[in-house]
Amino acid sequence: MEENKAQEQITPGELLKHSDIRGGKLIRYYGKKSEIVIPDSVTTVGEEAFRENHHLTRVVFGAGVTTVQPRAFYGCENLRQVVFPSGLREIGEEAFALCTSMVSLLLPRTVVSLGDGCFRGCTALHNVVLSTGVCHIGGYAFCDCESIEEIKLPDGVTAIHRATFFNCRSLASVEIPEAVQSVGRYAFGRCASLTELSLPQNVSYIGIGAFSECNRLTHVELPQAVRFIGDYTFSCCEELVSVSLPSELNYIGNSAFCGCKRLAELRLPESVARIGQSAFFGCAALQQISIPSAVQDISQAAFAHCSSLQTVEIHGSMPQLEASLFEGCFALEAITLPDAVERIVEKAFSNCIVLSYVKLPKGLQDIGQRAFAGCVSLSDLSLPDALSRIGGNAFSGCSALKTVIFPNHKLSLGKSLFEDCTALELVVMPDKGMPVRRELLKLAFPPQTQVTSHAQLERAFLLAEETLAKTSDVSEE
Repeated sequence: MEENKAQEQITPGELLKHSDIRGGKLIRYYGKKSEIVIPDSVTTVGEEAFRENHHLTRVVFGAGVTTVQPRAFYGCENLRQVVFPSGLREIGEEAFALCTSMVSLLLPRTVVSLGDGCFRGCTALHNVVLSTGVCHIGGYAFCDCESIEEIKLPDGVTAIHRATFFNCRSLASVEIPEAVQSVGRYAFGRCASLTELSLPQNVSYIGIGAFSECNRLTHVELPQAVRFIGDYTFSCCEELVSVSLPSELNYIGNSAFCGCKRLAELRLPESVARIGQSAFFGCAALQQISIPSAVQDISQAAFAHCSSLQTVEIHGSMPQLEASLFEGCFALEAITLPDAVERIVEKAFSNCIVLSYVKLPKGLQDIGQRAFAGCVSLSDLSLPDALSRIGGNAFSGCSALKTVIFPNHKLSLGKSLFEDCTALELVVMPDKGMPVRRELLKLAFPPQTQVTSHAQLERAFLLAEETLAKTSDVSEE
């Protein structure tokens, strides 16, 4: 057995016979041995020198090697062990990418730089010890390393770059040094075992999707230096219960907390000016939200399908409520809209099934298509005088709606406004431009609905008062 093993090994002298080495650089190895020792005379292992060598299982670097160039051992799928020299300084891009049998990584103290994707896809890599001298870890460096359970980043690291630990599904513990100032896009995305997160107070930038799909993350406290939360930053963190946001936060990005099903506690700082599209979409445990006065824009579907949301306070001065903003908020019972709102866009409150009271602002001019469709608890609706347009199906499916009073001037009305409003009893239309029968059919009133004008209703009231007075006089006689 020892004889067979000896046959598989190659000494530094034998390696010279099967390699192209020039001026201290190992350019290419052509042999088929499983274990090799690189001579001390080699200072650089060249680009793609051992690429996709399927025979290689163990490599011992000579003492003279200082640099491993890009893709030097790329795709060496049977390489299990690498012994690095004490003088190594740099490992290049994808140098050991897709070495799917490598189980441990012990870097000497002299290493200062790890290139982009240098250990990407090393799916068996379990034990990783980074040297204290490392100050740069490139993007995707450990991406798809599914077996790493813990990592301690050296004190010299100041930035965690794009997708550095993306899809490290077993990563449960990360120690981030105080020097780190930025966390790049998808840096820890899909780290499904990460339960705790402690970010240094120096962190001021968190990129898109940095912690998306961290399914076991439960609590997050963001550093005070953070001014904006990027798109998808915590999306689909299904176990996230609470988030502490920095006091001077300005912007919450698109889908930043989308799909955080257990997020129950959230306080938006007074400094927030913009909330992105679908920012809190599907936060099914969120029960209340107070939108600060500094908010000028809330993008579409920001709070859609927050199915437990009961209380909404809007203090901001945004001119319109965007599409599907509160769509599917099944627990929302009442809402008062700020006076600054001039437009309610399509589906803004559709399928809010327990919404029974809406105070519309006096300056409201436009209600979009299906804005209140499916609000089956809405019973009465008085539309403001400034209103000039109502989109199609705006109130369709409001099966408890009994009374609707339009402002007393001509409006642009969409089709099927009251389709399936089966309880509708009274609709008061404008005196001028009172719809003719064909137009009334277009609005889809149910058969029993009494349609009248403001003038007709006023005359009816006067007549009722006169009748009541006469009845009273007769009774006195």
